Order: sequence, then C-alpha cells, then structure tokens
Amino acid sequence: MDPTSSEPRPINRVALACIQCRSRHVKCDATQPICTRCKREGKECNYQKSRRGGLDKAALARRRLAMQQQAERFPRNNQSVDQGLTPENNSDSPHSVDIDDQFSAIPRFGAVNIAGAPHTSTNAISFLVNPDRLLDMYYENFHPSLPVALPLQFLCQRRSKENHGLQDLLLVMRYIGSIYAAWTPSDSYYERAYQALHEPRLPRNGFSVQALMLFAIAQHHSDLRVEARTTLDVAIAIALEIGINSKVFAQMHGERDAVLEESLRRTYYFLHLVDQHFSVVVNNPIFAMRDLPSTVDLPCDEEFYERGQIPPTATWQDYEEKEFAEAEVIYSSIAYLHDICRVVSHIMRVLLSSGTFSDGLIASLDAKVALWQSSLPPSKKDPLQRDGKVDEVMFLAHMICTIILMNSHRPFSTLVYSFEELTTISFASPIPHVEPSRQDQCTHTARALRAADMHTKLLAIPCDMNRHNLFTLCITASTATAQVSACSRVLEDDGASIARDRVRLSIGYLCSMSSNWPLAKKMAQEVKRVARRTLSANMTNFADDVDPNAEVDIPRDDVIWPIGDVSSQIDIYNGLTLPMNWDMSLYEPPPSTCSTCSMML
Repeated sequence: MDPTSSEPRPINRVALACIQCRSRHVKCDATQPICTRCKREGKECNYQKSRRGGLDKAALARRRLAMQQQAERFPRNNQSVDQGLTPENNSDSPHSVDIDDQFSAIPRFGAVNIAGAPHTSTNAISFLVNPDRLLDMYYENFHPSLPVALPLQFLCQRRSKENHGLQDLLLVMRYIGSIYAAWTPSDSYYERAYQALHEPRLPRNGFSVQALMLFAIAQHHSDLRVEARTTLDVAIAIALEIGINSKVFAQMHGERDAVLEESLRRTYYFLHLVDQHFSVVVNNPIFAMRDLPSTVDLPCDEEFYERGQIPPTATWQDYEEKEFAEAEVIYSSIAYLHDICRVVSHIMRVLLSSGTFSDGLIASLDAKVALWQSSLPPSKKDPLQRDGKVDEVMFLAHMICTIILMNSHRPFSTLVYSFEELTTISFASPIPHVEPSRQDQCTHTARALRAADMHTKLLAIPCDMNRHNLFTLCITASTATAQVSACSRVLEDDGASIARDRVRLSIGYLCSMSSNWPLAKKMAQEVKRVARRTLSANMTNFADDVDPNAEVDIPRDDVIWPIGDVSSQIDIYNGLTLPMNWDMSLYEPPPSTCSTCSMML
C-alpha cells in the first residue's frame, strides 16, 4: 500500500479473548477451547461467559440443526400435533427458564385436529415466540375492555409462587394474545387451551371461571358461536357450584389478598355481562345469570385496581341510594355498566311476561335511560378521559345505552327493516312483537336517529379501535343497518349524505376489527350487502369503497360532544319533523304514560 495514501488500514478485531490473554494485554486469536498462545505456553485457557446469554458458533450450529430436523419432521401437510412441540409449557415462573418454553418451534397446520378449532389456510413454521410477549399482547389489547384478570404485575407475582392455579388461565391469555400477534399463528395455542379447559379434572375455582369465560368470548368472535355457548355454560355451571354470586366468596377464596378478592368480585359482574350478551344476540330473553340473587360487593375503579390500592367496597344498595347521599360518590365504571345491563334484563322480563313491545315499555325504558344518564358523574359522561385514554368499560356502557334506545324506538318508527337485514347471519336485528297502533312515528324516528347519532360520536373517538370491547361489534352492525334504512326511507340531500358517511364509519370499524376476529369480517360483509341492495342504484358501490386496512379519520371536534349532553339540536335530518321540545322528549316519557312508567320502574 502507498504510505502516502490517506485511506486508513483495516483493523482486524478479535470479538473474544481468553481471560489469561486479556489480563496480560496481549493478542489472543480466541481459538476454543484453548487459544494458540496459551497452548504454546502450556497455560490454562478460560473464557468469560457472555452476560448476554449468547451462544458460540458450535451452539448456534447445533440449534440450527435441531430446528431443521424439527421442520423436516413436520411437513406442510401434517394434520397432527406432536405433544413435544407445543408453543409453551406450564412454567410456574414469571420469566421462562426452559428453552422449550421461551423459544419453541411452532408448527402451523392447515387445520387443528380438535372439534371446534379455527381453520387456517396458511402453512408455515414460526420460531422464537416468547409466551410472555403474548401475555403482553393480551393486556395491551384485550384486557382494557374486560379487566377481570389480575393486573399484569400481580399476575407475575402470583406466578412466582407454587400452586398458583393460573395454568389454564395463562393458556387462554396466550391464545388471545396470539390473535393480536401477527408474527405467530394461533392454532396451536387454541388447541392447548381447548384441551386444558375440557379436562374432567378442571379445578372448580374463580380462575377456571375466568379462563372459560374469556375463551368463550374469543370463540364467539372467531365465529365458533355454538362452541362458545357450550364453553360459557360450563363457566356458569362452575360459578354457580362454587357460589360466585355470594359476598363471602371473594373473602373465602381471596387468600387475604385485596387484589385477588377484587378480581373475584369482577368475575361475577363480567360473567353476568357475557351471559346476557350471548342471549341478546340470539334474541333469547332468558339467561342463567339474569335473576340470580347476588350479594357481591361492587368493584372499584380501574386506576385503583391496577395499582393494587383497593378502597373499601360498596354494596349495590349503596349504589341504588346514591341520589340521596349527602356528598356525590363516584362509583366504578363496572358499576355503571352493570346498571345499564339491568335495563336490558328489565326488557327481557317484560317481553317474556307480556310478549309485546308496548308504549308502556317504551316509556319505562326512556325513564330508566334518563335516570342512568343523569346519575353519571362528569368523569363518566365521556369515555375519553382527560389523559387522552379511553375508558373502555364506560365506552361499552354508552354503546349499550345507544342500542337500547335504537331497538326500543325503531319498531315504532319509519326506519323499516329490509329483507336483506332480516336475513343476516352474523348478527340479528331484534324485531319484537309490537302493538298494532303506531302513534307518534315521527317522534320514535327522531329518537332512533338520535341514538344512531350518539353511536357515531362514540365510534369516532380518536383511539385504537382494536381495543374496544368485542360486544360493540354487534351493536355497530345493527346500528349501521338502521342508518341504511334512514338513508333509504327518511333522509334526503345533506342528511342522507352524512348518514352514508356514518355507515362508512361503521363498516370501517368492523373491517378494522376483522383483521383479528372472523365474525367482524362477516358482519362487515353483511352490512355492505344490506347497503348495496337497500339503497338506490346510484349508491350501489358506496359500501365497497371502504378499505379494510384504512384508518377512519374524523375530526373529534366536529362529531364528538360529551355523551351525556343532549342539548344539541339535530339539523342534518332535513325533511324530518322533530318534537317541539327535543331535549325533554329524548329521555323523558310522554306525560300520558307517566303512571305506567312509574309502575314499570
């Protein structure tokens, strides 16, 4: 090389040196197991173990060979599962130690050989899946809307103990987490959870109830609805067997751990919610948890639960007498959610006894919804909190409120049900038996449209849509078809244009959720079909222009106000005569039915 050249000479660095050469500051060629210098000088040669836990070349070669052999043993058309190659083991430690638990080769099968398991068309081999990362995915995406399991930090603390009892629940959490993890298939995780939950010796405790309930929710929205109902029935049977609806249950089985007791209390309330929803979507007015007497104390708010600072509990009687308290008491979002669910149970009981959807029931529902709305403290009126996060439990509560108003007023309105809507499979629009007389159709139409308006404002809250409760899918699909009917039968010009945009928003939400949940995909397809065949010819393709991967961007300032504020006038629905006193007519019953309303309450 030219000495005058400015190009620097390459430096050959040795990545590893033995301890002896390093201590003497001499060059080492890093030959293993003994370097050349130590061999020549007849000295002992030792290497410091890597703090990164890395592997040398020989170990890496052995690992690659093992992975290649495993892949060869599992050809792409394999339809069976080798028990020795499971995605993770039942490690009791919060941090996996076994290499088979932390990094395993997971076969991707064309179909899982288990009854009721989801089917996939892609075959691949996925490596290096950390089960603890799947738990993170569960807590990031699924837990906020169904905060029934122990908070993550307390779950990890419990896993470090012997006989923690979380094995089955962890399998379900990892399965749900794998649904949100794009880098790994979920079939093998489903199989392991399915097998564990169908063991005859499944423990009869609160953790098993949680595992079965969460698994049923995932099955239902994976379009395994029959299997989901069966799974949920097992959860309810175990819950009733162990007396989960009793106040003393959490105290007896909480191991003097306030956080565990809180989790057990939440188990009852969310089990009631899930059982009710599964009955509502099939138009069944009877469900096991509906009239089950309960003395379970109310859960606390999420901020206290996550920190483990559980305040003194309140009773349901305290909640019902909150209007008479000297000072305002803010109850948890779960308490307000359970309260609006009781309105749904009221509808079921009345329909079961009378068989009709009468003006008296409508008046009762309007009064109950008005009471629920008026009792909300300011912090619960808008699911979007001051820190920019969404209270997912209150989000679901407000969604349920909108669908109560929609489904109670729509049968009496001009928003007729099309044939296409009546033939949907993924969701069913409830059409109760109504009395022959249909007075004040305009009023009922306005209230139904107002409910759809509130639903849109909830759906347009800027946030990660995939974290919303899965029960909002059915609510969104049903409301979207009502908006389609409004476009076809009631609205014109600007009002119809805005309503079509709101249908697009609903379809966009369903498409966003369909990336993880097959039932959401079916709902989106059926809402599009209803829109295509119901609307006029010039709007045939409007539902098909929604990109499933596109984000729906609607400025919040334009479409959102605090949900409890009903003072705004609707001026987009031109051609529709609204009641003279809109604010009072939305939530208050007509004066002529006050006596009936009082009796129903």
